[in-house]
Amino acid sequence: MSTPSRRKLLIDTDAGVDDAQAILMALKSPDVDVIGITCVAGNADAMQVGKNVLRVLQVVNRLDIPVYIGCNEPLLGDKKETSDYHGSDGFGDVPDPEAPDDSLLESEHAVNALMRLSKKHEGELSLVCLAPLTNIAMAIRMDPGIGSRLKHCYIMGGNHHGKGNMTVAAEFNFYFDPEAAYVVLNQLKAHITIVTWETCMEHSIPWEFYSNIRDKGGDVCNFLSKIEKKSCEYAKKQKWATFMPADEYLIACVLRPDVIKTCCDVYATVEVKGHYTWGQMVVDWQKVLKRPNNVCVVTDINQDVFEGMLADLFINKDTHRRT
Repeated sequence: MSTPSRRKLLIDTDAGVDDAQAILMALKSPDVDVIGITCVAGNADAMQVGKNVLRVLQVVNRLDIPVYIGCNEPLLGDKKETSDYHGSDGFGDVPDPEAPDDSLLESEHAVNALMRLSKKHEGELSLVCLAPLTNIAMAIRMDPGIGSRLKHCYIMGGNHHGKGNMTVAAEFNFYFDPEAAYVVLNQLKAHITIVTWETCMEHSIPWEFYSNIRDKGGDVCNFLSKIEKKSCEYAKKQKWATFMPADEYLIACVLRPDVIKTCCDVYATVEVKGHYTWGQMVVDWQKVLKRPNNVCVVTDINQDVFEGMLADLFINKDTHRRT
């Protein structure tokens, strides 16, 4: 159960390997209640995402947290190919013979859960989006007032310099469902903070630091090391000079505002018609469109604080707070 003095988070995820560490960081936080986790297609199919989330929760004995399966197709049904970075199952194709049973997944659809929980915790609930925004866009379509009930919405996705990681101009989460991202940015009507792909790239961490924190031992560390092995091999084959987390930066901003060094309130939308720029987040830096600001874009991260949070995940490594 949650308590009034603790912050309430609802996490929407497509449960790739970076989502796993981000979720674990949230569960480790002493002043946060994760009241539910909603799943959407992205790094894997929605049902597989749900199975992945159960595996994460099992590692820290938190299978009491409800997990909801959501949309398995983008809004317009144009499902995209994904890279092999996370493996075909999102978790590096590492089998788990002791994985939790699927029966632990909730029968309620994730979109219905989003609407219901926003009403139950009106004004208290922060939505943390680590994935394509299909579930959130569907919730807006079914319940246009959902944004007014949220305390905050945090999004990892998009780009503010037009640099893509799936196309020349589009970041993966927005690329996977550009129309959903367009709906959320333009219609959610909540305070939105975005950590973009470029911000993640500009604050990647040295491989030496990554190796040091993965050598700590314990259930959490061993779990992450296993599911990240394929991703790390992929990164090194591509000659990436550093390890590049993504969702971890967003959850760090949620948990510790002092992680954010600089941010900008701007109007941003998503290109849904361009041939080369489809899925790109377009930021009106010069206020040419003369529209009110709708997002806060995080542009600089306090690297010391962030790296400290990653290391802290493995202090008292097998104890995550149960509420």
